[in-house]
Amino acid sequence: MYSLGIIFFEMIYPPMLGMQRAMVLEKLRKPQPELPSDFKPSDKVQQEIILALVTHVPKERPSSKELLASGKIPDQMESETIRRALAGLADPNSPYYKKMLATLFSQPLGQTRDYAWDMNTVSPTPAELLNQTIVKEALTQIFRRHGALEVSRTSIYPRSDLYSDNSYKLLDSNGTALQLPYDLTLGHARTLSKQTTTSVVQRTFTFGSVFRDRKDTGQPSMLGAVDFDIVTTDTLDLALKEAEAIKVLDEIITTFPSTSSSPMVFHLGHSDLLQLIFEYCGVEPASRKAAAESLSKLHIHKFTWQTIRSELRSSMVGLSATSIDELQRFDLRGNSRGLHQCHGIDKRR
Repeated sequence: MYSLGIIFFEMIYPPMLGMQRAMVLEKLRKPQPELPSDFKPSDKVQQEIILALVTHVPKERPSSKELLASGKIPDQMESETIRRALAGLADPNSPYYKKMLATLFSQPLGQTRDYAWDMNTVSPTPAELLNQTIVKEALTQIFRRHGALEVSRTSIYPRSDLYSDNSYKLLDSNGTALQLPYDLTLGHARTLSKQTTTSVVQRTFTFGSVFRDRKDTGQPSMLGAVDFDIVTTDTLDLALKEAEAIKVLDEIITTFPSTSSSPMVFHLGHSDLLQLIFEYCGVEPASRKAAAESLSKLHIHKFTWQTIRSELRSSMVGLSATSIDELQRFDLRGNSRGLHQCHGIDKRR
């Protein structure tokens, strides 16, 4: 075991010349073994193993069995087992696939986790519930004046790559990756794509909830949302439909005193215009999704342009300094004549 300690040290220490090797090993053979001052292993555990093996008291050296059982040396057999288990989970045709899923879903839920799941939930007050009802009734009247019908939307569907990491993802007992609604648009779009008849309701609205992953063991954040959609197959009247959507927004603002009397700035986003901006600024197509995700946070909370600039330059987005300078030219806050579609970007419409 002593020789093993010497060999292990030489494996992780930089190669040494003859005289240097003799001097270093001489210090290791002292009654109180000394490691070189420049010995910096990648893991402190490696140093502990070496010092334990080169001690001059044989009884104090760990045996091979004790060293393997100490947890300081990776178990190759265990690593291989994990690798095979992951390969089995990734292959639906594996004979162990259903057994592993069944094992995952049969795990008992501890009382602590059960209790903590919804401990941060806050129940609305009677006044808040009343206000929500009044707002919903007012919005419903506005939507119906434009001929819209209320429809329900899909509440859960297969995971989509359109959304960021904070979408709330699930796994069902069949191994299908799912997600809760990140918005109320995707469920409607999925339904429309599967309709085989030509009779499509052009104007619809819905009230529902959208979800964000908290990245902890509790339930996801649930936010109320409302969607007003216009669907058309006529490309000649798109401008008219967009004007109607803006008119609906104007009616909502004037309906509620708190919005009509308060100074507000509304930033409108359009995916086609955003793609034109990206093309003008020289943003590569492969980087546009990540760039749009970063730009959508601009001027929200503490996300200043300088913060977003660093994010756009990172390896995760990979924009050039020239492209970022060009994008910054479209940051025209407070100027109604400017193109400020980079604010509040909606990547799904």
